Amino acid sequence: MRCNVQKLCGGCSLLSVPSVKQAKLKQEQVTDIMKNANLSVKVEPVIMAQSAIGYRNKVIVGFAKDKDKKIYSGLYAPKSHRVINSSGCAMHPQLLNEIIDFITKTVSGMKYELYNEHTGTGILRHVLLRWAKETDEVMVVLVTSTKQLPGRRNFVNALVKEFPQVKTVIQNINPRDTSVVLQDESIVLYGNGMITDELCGLKISFTASAFYQIYHDQCEKLYGLAKQLLDLQPADKVLDTYCGVGTIGLTLADACSEVTGVEINKDAVKNAIYNARQNGIRNARFVAMDSTQFMLEARKFHSSFDAIVLDPPRAGTTEAFIEAACGLKPKKILYISCDPRTQARDLVKFKRFGYLTDTIYPVDMFPNTDHVESICLLTYRGIKKGKYPSKKPAAAGRPARPVKGHGRPGGFSGMKPGRRPGKGKKR
Repeated sequence: MRCNVQKLCGGCSLLSVPSVKQAKLKQEQVTDIMKNANLSVKVEPVIMAQSAIGYRNKVIVGFAKDKDKKIYSGLYAPKSHRVINSSGCAMHPQLLNEIIDFITKTVSGMKYELYNEHTGTGILRHVLLRWAKETDEVMVVLVTSTKQLPGRRNFVNALVKEFPQVKTVIQNINPRDTSVVLQDESIVLYGNGMITDELCGLKISFTASAFYQIYHDQCEKLYGLAKQLLDLQPADKVLDTYCGVGTIGLTLADACSEVTGVEINKDAVKNAIYNARQNGIRNARFVAMDSTQFMLEARKFHSSFDAIVLDPPRAGTTEAFIEAACGLKPKKILYISCDPRTQARDLVKFKRFGYLTDTIYPVDMFPNTDHVESICLLTYRGIKKGKYPSKKPAAAGRPARPVKGHGRPGGFSGMKPGRRPGKGKKR
């Protein structure tokens, strides 16, 4: 497949590489990372996607003007704030491309002043779209520099009339001099501020800032593999850390006695509780708390878990988290990672506490890019003599995470580089 702006955009660097070769490259990539970390593990063949196009369920575009002063929209060139006209991007669902083109035309017709990051003037900064594959529901987020948005009622009416799939429209106000796309203040212009998808047989509702895997079908494969590796028993208790809006824990709930999800972001926890209720899941509870601190408290009060699940941001987890998790002495620890490099680093630290894995399973969550997800199951094998970890406890905390869960691979979704760290991942 060819793309006229592939080299300019840089978001699908492997677009011209056949799928079979992509699989080989990604397996070799993970293998090299594990070898360089001196980890004796087998790297399985990559679980590839059935389709490598039209899979991205989240898109963020910026706006600019060409030499004729005509407004266009698109993704950002690598390591720059330059907008590339990427209309019709093959990685986006056709519906989202049509909505983007409609919005761009409407913005031009309403003569909205585009935000200028150098002068701090202008109104419209970005547009974020989210799509629920199984229900075909769409969320549109207009990111503006001020609350004032002239003609927004007409804008929304025209958009919803043209695309009945649009179930909610939100205005997010971002007046800051920052590369972070979304800020905390939002106004729901239409709908209830959420859309609902179906994932692994469950209804999952999420908001604009919630983390939700980019590729729906591959996510189902990933979570199915996670469940298979854990091989939970009816009496098992599961701790789902970095739980976000609860997707992983809820998919495990029918295989164990109880799931406890922990997430530092209070809004994400509310969303997780809502998702449990709408699916009639009664053996899952969610706690708004730092995961490391929760595990330290659990150990203090002699609480135990048979399995601990973590799916941290690209930065991986912290030494304090690893020490706290191992201190609970679970039978199993399942580690899902969107960056095998930080996963390898963390696996070395888990090894010091006696938790090892034999196999890494790469999953291609981001076709046509050089990113790959990886998952592994750790079990306790004992600590070798003379290899005991330091008794000095590490500082509690969690790794820096891009605000609103946007710091995931596949950055060609339109986000600018150099984002500032923020709080929790909303799953």
